[in-house]
Amino acid sequence: MSSESIDFFQSDQVTDKPQRHALLFRLASYLKPYGLQIMGLLGLMTLGAFLEVLPATFTVLIIESITRDGNTSSLMPMVLGFFGVILAGMLVTFLRYIVLAWVGRNAMLDLRSELFRHLMTRSTHFFHHNPVGRLMTRVTSDVQNLNEMFSSGFVAILGDFLSLLAIVIWMYSKHAGMATVALAIMPFLLVATEIFRRKAGHAFRETQGRYAAIQSFVQEQISGMSLVQVNAQESESRHKFRELNDSYLSAFLRTILAYSIFFPVVEFITSATLAALIWYASLKLQLGLVDFALLIAFIQLTGRFFRPIRELAERYNIMQTALASSERIFKLLDNQDVIPNGHLTETPRFQRAIRFENVDFAYEDYGNKGRTIIHGLTGDIPKGSRIAVVGHTGAGKSTLINLLMRFYDVNQGKITVDSEDIRHFDLKKLRAMFGLVLQDVFVFSGTLLENIVLDHPVDEAKLEEVLQQSQLSILVDRLPQGLQTQVGERGQKMSAGERQLLAFARMLYQNPDILLLDEATANIDSETEHQIQKVIATISRRMTTFTIAHRLSTIRDADEIWVLDQGVIIERGTHESLLAKDGHYAMLVRLQFSEDAA
Repeated sequence: MSSESIDFFQSDQVTDKPQRHALLFRLASYLKPYGLQIMGLLGLMTLGAFLEVLPATFTVLIIESITRDGNTSSLMPMVLGFFGVILAGMLVTFLRYIVLAWVGRNAMLDLRSELFRHLMTRSTHFFHHNPVGRLMTRVTSDVQNLNEMFSSGFVAILGDFLSLLAIVIWMYSKHAGMATVALAIMPFLLVATEIFRRKAGHAFRETQGRYAAIQSFVQEQISGMSLVQVNAQESESRHKFRELNDSYLSAFLRTILAYSIFFPVVEFITSATLAALIWYASLKLQLGLVDFALLIAFIQLTGRFFRPIRELAERYNIMQTALASSERIFKLLDNQDVIPNGHLTETPRFQRAIRFENVDFAYEDYGNKGRTIIHGLTGDIPKGSRIAVVGHTGAGKSTLINLLMRFYDVNQGKITVDSEDIRHFDLKKLRAMFGLVLQDVFVFSGTLLENIVLDHPVDEAKLEEVLQQSQLSILVDRLPQGLQTQVGERGQKMSAGERQLLAFARMLYQNPDILLLDEATANIDSETEHQIQKVIATISRRMTTFTIAHRLSTIRDADEIWVLDQGVIIERGTHESLLAKDGHYAMLVRLQFSEDAA
């Protein structure tokens, strides 16, 4: 697999050192709408921390009652109190997780919705440079990682901190010497934790980035599986997939190495602490300065003290995974690759003409080393006219539609509607002027009806008229379920010609001012092409039409034909006048008709 291909799938990996505090503060902003629930959660965690140390108090009382006083009559109330505290702790934990899950889910729902709204406003350039699988990962897996951080990481760590604080306070309140011995090992533990954090942090981020690369690659391969199989590329695809997996594995093994060192170190420190505590307490026991009940309680709480520290590695995994996800999510949310909206709020009034005025355009690096696609193009599309554009592949024909729809903006010059620059109009209202029918028609999962109306209100009379005009009624009539027929993912249950007729019905239902056809009859059979040509002929009598043509026989009746070469209009005129010139257009006609004859 080439380095360029790997870079494409892994280009969203964050190489800069993350600002953890900034990320956490930004994530915390999504909790602001749930302040009341957060306050309740903090109250539950504080109560849980208090209940964490009460069993140790009951342990001291029970043992002292037995060993010192020899009195067992009062034992039952203390045992019941011991179990009551444990049950209360379980109830508090239950309520804490319920509230935590509710807050986390709602906060992440808000974030996921914000991400989706943000994606809906990105430019075509953005989607051409970001694999679909990567964007899917941001909206699904990465947000889920953040939810796990809220439910199992960040808040759990805060709860553990309160519990540890309660244990420390209890220890020092009972015996400062034993407490100091129990906690003396903490500096070593903090050093070990910091080393683990530094070593594991980069590996976690790299692992997440490479996992996203795998998802992007798999999504692309599955989408193009028919092409892979037709060209016998299964072996090559497996090889590329193995390379991405090996890259992920190497990063993952580095995180495992950090774990394999950290866990034994924590266990050693825990055992050393207990040994030191028992040794110190044995000396004090001989001197009568400490009783046995207090030693048992200290050993009990020391085990509880190190329990969350032993779990730190797993929670740190969740935190690091979430922070790596948040870096990528916020990188996406901070992306400003948009087509700026115009300041005019009124709907464009197309009364006279759309005009290209000395337009220059390049998809990348205009004015530097980038290839300029359109050079100084000037041309008019008068209202009610039929304009066609022809030229060889790569001449810039489809780019003109991209510029009209403002999927991209011109680099030089301007495009106007009745002398008003289209960059001044509201994007939605500008695009509502156009009805676009492409060579490759996208069909959503759902019914035929849903794909025609696209969530607009259903007008039965209008729908019937559209079905007749687009000749889709022939297909609908022979389907048992009619318009309620499920078309399958991307319209896989429909033929290419049927999808084209559906595209015309969809376009007509939107009732645009201008019809844009981008080689709409290039990949269909002659019978369906004849059907579509009848549809186009009917539509073009009442609607301005701008056609990108592959089959020159389909544009004989155009009012004007633009012959495009290297982004420049080299000829223009009617079919007959261009043939009479015997220039580039005439050559294209002869070549195509000779190919058809052959």
